[in-house]
Amino acid sequence: MTDVLVIGAGPAGMSAALDLQQRGLAVTVVDDLPSPGGRIFAAIESREAHGGEERTGADLAARFRKDGGTYLPATEVWQIEVGPRVFVTQSGKARILKPRFVLMATGAQERPMPFPGWQLPGVMTIGGAQILLKTARQIPADPVWLAGSGPLLLLYAHQLISAGGAIAGVLDTTPTGSVAAAAKFLPGAVPYGWRDLARGLAWWVGLASTRTIRGVTALEAVGSDRLESIRYTTRSGDTGEVPAKLLLVHDGVVPSLHSTMAAGCAHQWNDAQRCLEPIVDRFGRSSVPEIFVAGDGATIAGARAAIVSGKLAAIGIAHADGKVSAQDAEVAVAPLRRKLASAARFRRFVDQAYPPVEMAIPDATMLCRCEEATAGQIRSALTGRPHLGADGVKLATRAGMGPCQGRQCGASLNRLIAEVHGVGREEAGFLRIRAPLKPLTLGELASLDEAS
Repeated sequence: MTDVLVIGAGPAGMSAALDLQQRGLAVTVVDDLPSPGGRIFAAIESREAHGGEERTGADLAARFRKDGGTYLPATEVWQIEVGPRVFVTQSGKARILKPRFVLMATGAQERPMPFPGWQLPGVMTIGGAQILLKTARQIPADPVWLAGSGPLLLLYAHQLISAGGAIAGVLDTTPTGSVAAAAKFLPGAVPYGWRDLARGLAWWVGLASTRTIRGVTALEAVGSDRLESIRYTTRSGDTGEVPAKLLLVHDGVVPSLHSTMAAGCAHQWNDAQRCLEPIVDRFGRSSVPEIFVAGDGATIAGARAAIVSGKLAAIGIAHADGKVSAQDAEVAVAPLRRKLASAARFRRFVDQAYPPVEMAIPDATMLCRCEEATAGQIRSALTGRPHLGADGVKLATRAGMGPCQGRQCGASLNRLIAEVHGVGREEAGFLRIRAPLKPLTLGELASLDEAS
């Protein structure tokens, strides 16, 4: 029997598990990765930690291994029911966990960045390439093109060059003047993130000799069986085409919503980050009383803030369980909230400097790559049918019905619905997420046992 089930062993999940264990609650942590660390600290136990943040991650993982409760790696959550009852699969066997509380620490995913040809072999996300670099030391054999904007693009460029890779060029989609416009938020950002700002500046200077095409507003990946070249258009109307074997793209990150959506948690639109996120109270408690949310799965703020957020949610759970009084809980979370407020001021600077670009999506773009539904087909289904929402589009076009269950097209579907119907993004809604959240075999389903 477990008191709290933590979903995700990234910085928020590990931090929360340690705090909960110290407060006398029995904790089980499930994670689909084979080792703790999440995406940001992927394979942190088996590689050299570079920089203070990674050393913090390595130390956190070591403490989590020792005192973080029951840890179930390579375990996929595929259904969450009221109760709560959480259905998981590990090593081909399914079981049901029945905790009293669930803490969602599911982290972030990259924002989908659809453009013509993005389904071609040779096109992938920068985050995916970074995971390959961290976990398997995969360095592209040929110079790569990077497209998009944001801190992760600069970080990966630095990491790739440091590892011996090469960059052919950068197609920079950062809006003109956005970095300058962010200057007004700099005084609030410096106390919390001056080291990050210094590193970011160093990474930016490190790309000074790299071919960079700025003001890019449109992309097209060209090729028959795989990527052969990239066409681009800039804000000034200039066009060009460059040969390429590998294109890595990035347009920021958004909370990973499928678990909170499936659990019935209420969500709201974050206009600064242009994404939906769960509605949580000051302790990280969602609209479902037994479910708390921490880290980037609640709002994008980074790894350091996720560690703090995990601790805050742990105190909230302990308070909800009666192990901490309301007064003691408020005293304990006060310094944590101050740290999160500082992180939010830093994030305000980042969001202004590198806002989501959301390039135009031509009708020929394959918006849902799983089901090969184009943006034109989706617009056609929506036109003249103002009642049609995301689930209606799913029925009409199969968009969002594939193996990824809308993880790579859901945000873009939301955007097209808002544009065609002329409504706000929150009103446009999101796909209804149904079980199983991850692919499930009949053998795994047949093995299901009422374990707890």
